[in-house]
Amino acid sequence: MILAVAAIALVACSRTFDTHHGTDPAIGFNTWAEHLTKARTQGTSTFASGDDFAVYGYKDMSDDSDPNTVFDDVAVSTTDGTTWTYTTPRFWDSNYDKYIFYAVSPASVGTGGTVDAQTGEITSASITFAGNDNDILVADKKQVDKGSAPYFNNYATVPLVFNHVASLVDFKVKKASSLSAATVTVSAFGLSDIDKTGVLTVDDDYNSDIFGGTAGPVVTWTPSAKGTYGPADGVNSVSIDSPIEIAEDTAFNPESPATPAASTYLINNLVVMPQVFRASDGENPQKLTITYKIAVTGSADIEYTGTLYLADFDFDDDADQLDSKVGRWMPGRHYTFFITLDAHKIDFSASITDWTLVNGYHYLIN
Repeated sequence: MILAVAAIALVACSRTFDTHHGTDPAIGFNTWAEHLTKARTQGTSTFASGDDFAVYGYKDMSDDSDPNTVFDDVAVSTTDGTTWTYTTPRFWDSNYDKYIFYAVSPASVGTGGTVDAQTGEITSASITFAGNDNDILVADKKQVDKGSAPYFNNYATVPLVFNHVASLVDFKVKKASSLSAATVTVSAFGLSDIDKTGVLTVDDDYNSDIFGGTAGPVVTWTPSAKGTYGPADGVNSVSIDSPIEIAEDTAFNPESPATPAASTYLINNLVVMPQVFRASDGENPQKLTITYKIAVTGSADIEYTGTLYLADFDFDDDADQLDSKVGRWMPGRHYTFFITLDAHKIDFSASITDWTLVNGYHYLIN
């Protein structure tokens, strides 16, 4: 088996939204989902009807001398994916110099956990990733200054930029050209010993550069339980009720890394907890098990089962498994893991060892 992994960059999308105005200018919000909540289709970065976030924040003087909390676990929601509203509007206070805002989506993550409205520190309740319904977003820290247009002075909406703090993963399989004449099918596939339940914490730094190269919240996931995933657990469920025939990567050359030309999904858009891969020779390493069959005309079908460890996947699609390892799933990243099925027919040659010439033996009869 040849193993390789490739990271896929996420594309950010942005939208603007109307804000509700009262008699006096109320504080309104618009959002950008930069990197993945319950209503939105997982694996995308576009808010949809039913999405929400919990907002936190305070007002203060320029010398940080008078912090006053304004938002503390206030749910902001949308019914159309474009307009964001909340109850009991808060209004801009021109006696203060600045406002600081934090947010987490879905709102239930903030409500069910602990959030400091003046530092943005978050400790969630225990979260279990089912694979197709968990998508946690944490917004960048947003400061709005009274003297900086178009915000405080113009009473414009507050633009919140959200980051995916889970990971998104695909698993694909392909056969090498050496199996061109064979039909290769996969009848079973599963991931096991995956960190599946844990607690999210966000510290007060908000200065991480892992989110597409831009600064964002510093997040940590602390696992508490492991679990399994199968083909049906991704956002786009893959049926394996009948064996899946595997596509051939005609360009695959185990001596020369190249972008895979063809592959077949085994898991499609699995939302998972970010985690470090445990070494294959250590305790409870994250692993996958695959069962496949090679069928060739004129010969008996042979079924194989292989166990592979996520810690052994590397960045190059070649025969060398000693290249740099991917090592982990990081927040806000979309990964694709490729498994290449390669096999070589057992051939024979024949020769005969020649007679060995030895010295003569003698006997004299008198």
